[in-house]
Amino acid sequence: MKVGDKLSIRGYVTKLKFINGRDLQSIERILGFQAGRFQLGMWVIRLDRLPEAHEFDVASYSMVAEHRHQVPAGLNIARIKQLARESWSLTGGDSLVKIIAVVGHNPALNPDDQYPPGAGAPQWKLIVPIAATVVAEVTRYPSGVLRIP
Repeated sequence: MKVGDKLSIRGYVTKLKFINGRDLQSIERILGFQAGRFQLGMWVIRLDRLPEAHEFDVASYSMVAEHRHQVPAGLNIARIKQLARESWSLTGGDSLVKIIAVVGHNPALNPDDQYPPGAGAPQWKLIVPIAATVVAEVTRYPSGVLRIP
């Protein structure tokens, strides 16, 4: 994978502003990845278009991993999705990005070890493929810093 590549992505995304300007070790903590997961680096993929309400699920914050997430009863999910969509942008800090670690998911590891509670960045789960572009690769663990203008 390289900067400029076009992809179709699914899975978890967050807003760029919660990780931009941070080093790899901090991004691991913010997003809830096991310490050292970014030791070989990570890619940042920005959505080329904003998802429609039927193309994503609400996923709370990175403090709760997918295997622990439960949607509370009584929420107006349609309204929550509307508010989320109104807060997104295609550029700047409110753009949606997916982080892909060079070191992939390890199905042999306990999910609680592999995805510990993060520091609390909002996240949404894309449930259909969305067009996106690789906008950065960050290496030099642990001090490599993500910098996207």
